[in-house]
Amino acid sequence: MIDKSDIKIERLSDAEAPRFLEFADRATLRSLASVRVTGRVAVGQTYLCAVYLDRVIGCTSWYESCRRSYVDLDGVTVQPTSVYLCSSEVLPEYRGMGVGGMLYEQRLADCSREDAPAPALMVEILGRGTPMSVDDGARPGLVWHLAHGFEIVGYSQEEDAGPVLARAVPTADASRRDAAGSRPALR
Repeated sequence: MIDKSDIKIERLSDAEAPRFLEFADRATLRSLASVRVTGRVAVGQTYLCAVYLDRVIGCTSWYESCRRSYVDLDGVTVQPTSVYLCSSEVLPEYRGMGVGGMLYEQRLADCSREDAPAPALMVEILGRGTPMSVDDGARPGLVWHLAHGFEIVGYSQEEDAGPVLARAVPTADASRRDAAGSRPALR
């Protein structure tokens, strides 16, 4: 067991690139395949890394302002601009210790600021190939996002067809309304 106080959550910088590439080589995320091949992170993508004993043991990432198509609950294809939350992974030997939760919490805090460039946070949950299906390994991520104010708004047009979730980025006015008991609407 590790002491969570020994884990630092840091934004990836050029100095961490070798440690991150070592992590990417061990990670199973399909989204890191290009990192493994090119040895470089994606342009425009922000990465947070969980660092333990000077080693990257987990990561999560996002795009600040992204347009991705999905099928909404009425069956209509839409393409909103949002902060697009990408995949997260913790190395197997560090799972179940709260590392993923630490990464998710920090990512949510970083992306939920009032000056965010997009009005909503969106995330696609890995599916099993039929609309709204959820891959067993992605179920914890679905549960976490639903518990943190995300709502299912449709499903992915990707091959896996997993659910797409969204949460409004609160504005100062919406934050005051939310405190009074009503939820901010997606802008």
